[in-house]
Amino acid sequence: MRVRMVVLITGVSIAAAVNGCAGSPGSASGIGAPASSLEAPTSLLPIGEVPADLLDAISSDAAERAGVERDDVTILTAESVTWSDGSLGCPEPGMMYTQALVPGYRVVVEAGGKEMSFHASERGDFQFCENPKPPRERNPNE
Repeated sequence: MRVRMVVLITGVSIAAAVNGCAGSPGSASGIGAPASSLEAPTSLLPIGEVPADLLDAISSDAAERAGVERDDVTILTAESVTWSDGSLGCPEPGMMYTQALVPGYRVVVEAGGKEMSFHASERGDFQFCENPKPPRERNPNE
């Protein structure tokens, strides 16, 4: 009889401990934190548009190239695209690139009276593209 009582108490204790660690409904962790506090900042996640931090970096680069203030840069086009290879639509003579589709972005700005094209990967690496090639496809539904 004593053994059954110990097993029963142990089982109830384990159930209570597991239930207590489960957190509240809507919690994404076992510590009861709201799920919304665990989500990544949206500025880092491309959702069909170019992330704000990438646009800021490109605008700063364009301003420096044109010799104008950052506020004098106008974004003409900012879109999610798929590049046909690792050159991101900016191939350089003599260079070799990965032969795979690369998700990324195409950003065209106007700075100092000049139109400039910047191509980026989804990771956020970007480059000024003096002789831009078109992307393989645009990604309007992302």
